[in-house]
Amino acid sequence: MAGLSPADAQAVVQGAIELVAATSLSAARALGIMIVLPVFTRPRISGLIRGSFTIAIGLPCLAQVKLGLAALDSSTRLVSVTMLGLKEVFVGLVLGVLLSIPLWSIQAVGDIIDTQRGISSQVAGEDPATHSQASGTGLFLGITAVTIFVLVGGLRMMVKGLYDSYLVWPVFQFLPAVTSQGAMECLALLDHIMLTTLLIAGPVLALLLLVDISVMMLGRFASQLKMNDLSPMIKNVAFGVIMVSYTVYLLEYAEAETLSSSNMLEHLKKLLK
Repeated sequence: MAGLSPADAQAVVQGAIELVAATSLSAARALGIMIVLPVFTRPRISGLIRGSFTIAIGLPCLAQVKLGLAALDSSTRLVSVTMLGLKEVFVGLVLGVLLSIPLWSIQAVGDIIDTQRGISSQVAGEDPATHSQASGTGLFLGITAVTIFVLVGGLRMMVKGLYDSYLVWPVFQFLPAVTSQGAMECLALLDHIMLTTLLIAGPVLALLLLVDISVMMLGRFASQLKMNDLSPMIKNVAFGVIMVSYTVYLLEYAEAETLSSSNMLEHLKKLLK
């Protein structure tokens, strides 16, 4: 900073610090979404790309956030910015959960189906995104759901919902007015995940249960057959046959559920009531 007086140099440093703080605060909400949303967690996107994307999404809010930072009390600005940053990440996590509900529901369908097929956790594969055990069908349906999310414009809905969320919960509002209705809305969201999972998996589960009942009845008339080996084989063959015809319905339902995630702001408003 040659040629600058100490006062000018201090002003430049102070301006740079404020710019970095405003940039971080404007990108925090988008970062919270990317921590949770399978679209960004499953492909194992690097931190550099993810950080650059969050900053790019937060740029339209940068000027407004910078003006708000200037209005904060200078004596408590550091603490206020830290608390606001944590709050913004939390809001992003909530939005990410609301967007991820259809994707998690569809992946849970595969896990439930593989459990009914007799695919135990000892032989289940590892999810490369979470490094935890996951069934093969669950991984396949999870990746399919992410693909459908992108194809039907899920990223555009995510960005639009992110910007609209600033009207519901502004950056410089620490705590909303939360009531018992918000807790009931959380339970309703969990109920929606289970309901969606059972509705999608219902036809396949019904077929697999029918196979189990048929094998049990067959075992009473042909006791010489080894039912422990016969039942999994029949269920896996039936699963392959039904999934060929069931895929069309599954894709249409996944698309409808993904498009319904555009109502995440309505759910956010209910959570904050």
